[in-house]
Amino acid sequence: MADKVQIALLGCGGFSGSHAQPAMAECGLIQVVACYDPGREAARQASEQWGARVCDSAEEAVRADGVEAVAVMGPNDVHREQAEAAFAAGRHVFVEKPIANTAADGMAMVRAADRAGRILMVGHHTRRLAPFRRVAEALASGKLGRPVCAEAHFSHAGGKHLAADAWRADPAQCPGLPLNVIGVHLVDVLNMLFGPPRRVAAIHRRAIVPTNDDCTATLVAYDPPVAATVMSHYCTPHVHELRVLGTEGVAEVHRGGTVYEFRSESGDVQREEHAEKLSLGEEFAVFARAVRGGAPVETDGRAGVYAAAVTEASILSAREGRFVDIEEIVTGL
Repeated sequence: MADKVQIALLGCGGFSGSHAQPAMAECGLIQVVACYDPGREAARQASEQWGARVCDSAEEAVRADGVEAVAVMGPNDVHREQAEAAFAAGRHVFVEKPIANTAADGMAMVRAADRAGRILMVGHHTRRLAPFRRVAEALASGKLGRPVCAEAHFSHAGGKHLAADAWRADPAQCPGLPLNVIGVHLVDVLNMLFGPPRRVAAIHRRAIVPTNDDCTATLVAYDPPVAATVMSHYCTPHVHELRVLGTEGVAEVHRGGTVYEFRSESGDVQREEHAEKLSLGEEFAVFARAVRGGAPVETDGRAGVYAAAVTEASILSAREGRFVDIEEIVTGL
């Protein structure tokens, strides 16, 4: 691709500064030309890195001269508003996961993208890691036999360092804290493996974050017979693991998504170690190529909605003490 995609960056600090922007630069297909962040220092740093124009509002950034696409990287509760503004301006949109805090907001973003005839891609990059792709291959090839269940766990100690005024500490801005911001990575992987989720039950509790739930245990039912557990906490040492059990074998991903292991019913073991690498650069390259007329994106708005719907259903189940059908939350997709 000869010319880089011209991007307006909405949200310049935090994950955007530490991970997303380096990945954009690494992919070599993106140029940030306008940026906005309510924290002026974060916007200034992004401007210096990219030679980009600092804007006084998200609206100004998405309508800046030369902008072709928008990267929405700020807190979850602004995703819908900023994405809709981008689509109204005729821009393509990359939005960091989750697509939004509610499936309703996510579905509104999907409709806005459809009306505008523009791309909506959600930053669910974990499914792109080689060990998770190997699990998908084992399922598709029949090596695992008939899938029966899965166990997913993504936790870390982020809550121990969370400022009282951080947006993640506010349940209005970040409901279902650990499941919303880290567990959702593995929810998307499970959806990739098993298709749309059907029913959810959950327990949410608090351990160390006084203002938001930091412990979540979620049961997700897929088409029979598959059921999956998703454990996600914001108050423990780092754990990032997946185990999928079938009638003929077990596939596992562990050590932070770097090791794939397959065990057959007879006891044979296949083990692969992969370099520790985030797949952010790859996903930004996919987005840039799609903007230039390439293949449809894999993690589109509809995939984002189903991942967010599991978080929303988990919260509702924990609150009301019942199973929640995904059909209650996702309609018209």
